[in-house]
Amino acid sequence: MNVKEKLKTLLDQQQSERNELSIKDLPAPSLIPGLTEAAEKIIANLSEGQRMLIVGDYDCDGIMATTLMIDFFRELGYGAIVDYIVPDRFVDGYGVSNNMVDFAIENAYDFIVTVDNGIGAYDAIEYANKNNIEVILTDHHTVGEKVPNASIIVNLKYKQGDFPFQEISGATIAWYVCAQININLKAGIDMKKWLDLVGITVISDVMPLMSLNVALVKFAIKSIKQRKRYLLDLVFPANKRDVLTETDIGFAFVPMINAVGRLEHAKYAIEILLSRSKGDVKRGHRYLIEINNRRKAITQDLLNVVTPEAEKQLESGARALVVRADDLHEGIVGILAGKLAEKYMRPVFVFGWNKAKNCWKGSGRTTGKIDLYTLSKAGKQFALGWGGHVGAVGVAISKDSFSDWKDQIVSASGDFHESDFLPLGEKPMELSFADVDFELMDLLDQYRPFGHFFPMPRFKTTTFISIIQSYKEGLHTKCFLIDNNGSTMEGFFFHDKALSIFNNKTVEILYEPVREIGQEGLKIGLHAEINYLDE
Repeated sequence: MNVKEKLKTLLDQQQSERNELSIKDLPAPSLIPGLTEAAEKIIANLSEGQRMLIVGDYDCDGIMATTLMIDFFRELGYGAIVDYIVPDRFVDGYGVSNNMVDFAIENAYDFIVTVDNGIGAYDAIEYANKNNIEVILTDHHTVGEKVPNASIIVNLKYKQGDFPFQEISGATIAWYVCAQININLKAGIDMKKWLDLVGITVISDVMPLMSLNVALVKFAIKSIKQRKRYLLDLVFPANKRDVLTETDIGFAFVPMINAVGRLEHAKYAIEILLSRSKGDVKRGHRYLIEINNRRKAITQDLLNVVTPEAEKQLESGARALVVRADDLHEGIVGILAGKLAEKYMRPVFVFGWNKAKNCWKGSGRTTGKIDLYTLSKAGKQFALGWGGHVGAVGVAISKDSFSDWKDQIVSASGDFHESDFLPLGEKPMELSFADVDFELMDLLDQYRPFGHFFPMPRFKTTTFISIIQSYKEGLHTKCFLIDNNGSTMEGFFFHDKALSIFNNKTVEILYEPVREIGQEGLKIGLHAEINYLDE
């Protein structure tokens, strides 16, 4: 069995376990518990002239969910009595809160519909109830010990019913609510026009690429290639669309959207997505590029702040890293945690001091098979608040309780094994550059999209490295590579300032082959990293 046959056998085995659906076979909205009731209640309220406030979230999932809901209700003709608000990360905190309820009261809204948030907002929803503001809750996050007393709850983590798959994004739930309303009203609106936004959130919220999530990501990629949305057309120009993959969406578009809510206010991203003016969208695109560049610069500066402490804990044998610093930007802590988790193959929590709230606020990210929500539960008695899902959590801790919380997390992680931290899937496959050809790329394309729970196959080889050019002060590096068989490739190494020590040396690398558009047309390049795990 040659290497391509071996790879196909591996991918066929993984494919058989993902229960992939197609767009035409998407499960019916009515299968989601509470959704039919939510749709009926929203229709009844709006028909009576009640004013509806959509409360969204400031990450990509929440932004897309809010955008599609507002766009849908405007198309239905309810634009005059339906509006939205997204919390300010630095003032309001996450999700529906007393501040959001006060906004609804002050602006004469009759009821609230949450998207991508609410299942942890017990106190805020009690406050809404006391002020006669009805709350219809739609969310996808893990349910805590206290379930909010909302009018209706639509969350598959709360009740799954007969819906075949639980791990879907907040925007998917929001889309399904709109789809049921469309059915009930016999409005005849083409609901597919928002599925590109939904598919993007499968990637942005790292949902498992199984069941309907596969269909949604495929639809998003197809839509971008067909130039269905002007903003995405600007982000991915014609030559890039020819080789577009889920990885490109995750690295080129999602961070631009997230950056707005991290550094400024998520409403700006929503308004760009809602705009029908090409001129406004062009200006919005330039704004997204600028703010994302700012985010990158801040991230790199703060990585230099938190890395020494993370490495100190790693050297001490810690299996979960908990890092804090007074001057960390609250909007960046999640990115820092993600980068450190990826680099050190550990669950990582990064905290910054929030002066307004007088507490440590942080985010956790992880790799491999670790359930971060369950791990975070170990410190719940010392947390002011926390929530999230398997791969990402947010936590707030008082100054006096931080050490106790950290001790609980570190203790709970003590039973983890090294294999728990490794990416899901098979061990890296030995693959010579001689086997990296368009036949291999076509084989991989048959199984895309890759992602959470359906990882891109990992390849490795031993190669001589010769640096061609460095970018951003050595952060990214383009190299000429020669493997042990004498085959050559060009490869990019990202986010590794230490790569220069391997120049003109032979070392084992991990890599992913990618299609690229060069001056001479289509070619194959590599995205590579040093295999530090075997160093």
